[in-house]
Amino acid sequence: MAKNKDKKTNVDLSEAKPKKGFFKKMFASKAEQKKIMQIINNKKIETLFFYTDVNNLLIILENGIQLIKEKSIDKDEEYVVWTYLEHEESIGLEFDTSTRAHFWKWATNSNVDVEKISVIGINPHKLAEFSKNDWAFDSVKKIVYVYETIPVDAIEYIMIKDKANLKRIQTYVDANDIKIDVFYGESGNIEKKEKK
Repeated sequence: MAKNKDKKTNVDLSEAKPKKGFFKKMFASKAEQKKIMQIINNKKIETLFFYTDVNNLLIILENGIQLIKEKSIDKDEEYVVWTYLEHEESIGLEFDTSTRAHFWKWATNSNVDVEKISVIGINPHKLAEFSKNDWAFDSVKKIVYVYETIPVDAIEYIMIKDKANLKRIQTYVDANDIKIDVFYGESGNIEKKEKK
């Protein structure tokens, strides 16, 4: 559980935004986001990771990565919620420099089919540009908590381990002229693409 000391009480950052006083709201509305971006820049972090079931990708490509409380799906659609990064009030993102040990431990304990894991790479600079709300950071797990929908425009790439879904997602991205790289990740490693 992500905890942060806030006036001698423990706050679960995944379920609640840290409370701010009036002056902080007025004059330092994105103070934590700025601190997190400074860490990202100092550590040369290029991407924030979001893990999801491959079957969720079409809904994400249509709506962005939404908070659970904002999800609205059709009767014939299914969205698998993984509690590791998806919560009612927040979306968790890992640094690309993370060992991802927390995620793989959670996936193993939750019996998640690793072939169904998709990794979404999010550009932190674009996310900061689109964000209206402040972020929070769990320094132990190295998870950034965002308290609003992450737009499709902030997504840089999607890595898929399931070949059956790779073509389907690639076709959707191409047909809708979405500027996202989609690639197959057999080993689960993220291959950095050359910048053009």
